[in-house]
Amino acid sequence: MQMATLLILLTGLWASFEDKTLHDFHLSRSEINYDSPSATLQVTVHIFVDDLEKVLTKTGSKNLRLGQKNEAADADQAIAAYLDRHHVISSNGKVFRPDFIGKELSEDYIAYYCYLEYPVPAGTKEVNIKNNILLDLYDDQKNMVQVTKNKKRITSFLFDKEQYSDNVRF
Repeated sequence: MQMATLLILLTGLWASFEDKTLHDFHLSRSEINYDSPSATLQVTVHIFVDDLEKVLTKTGSKNLRLGQKNEAADADQAIAAYLDRHHVISSNGKVFRPDFIGKELSEDYIAYYCYLEYPVPAGTKEVNIKNNILLDLYDDQKNMVQVTKNKKRITSFLFDKEQYSDNVRF
């Protein structure tokens, strides 16, 4: 009798977790490296697949099936367009347009690493980084940004709804 009660209790507990998201925190992480020999900003954005799918659906991209074998053919285009609007780098009012290099799933299959490259005009000494990824989806969203120059740490930021942009000098 006790074993049956325990089994029912554990089954109920397991079922209560079934509808929860895979993670209880909302965080993206970006690494931005200014590579002075190539005059580019090389960016890696780490973002949870389920959150990305939700925000892309909310903005009109349906049935992308991100991270699945039958992922939609236009998934990369939708991701690139979203990152172009929400991970913005500029200098003196001029917005730099990124090249979307590609993406890959994390080893645990719950997040993407998205790769972008921004050409930097000669003479640029300071840029503005705006990262409002997923801020329109979650009130508690945080976006960590680490900035390096030639792989040496310069600074880092933790952006949220209140502040999602800042300047960095190279």
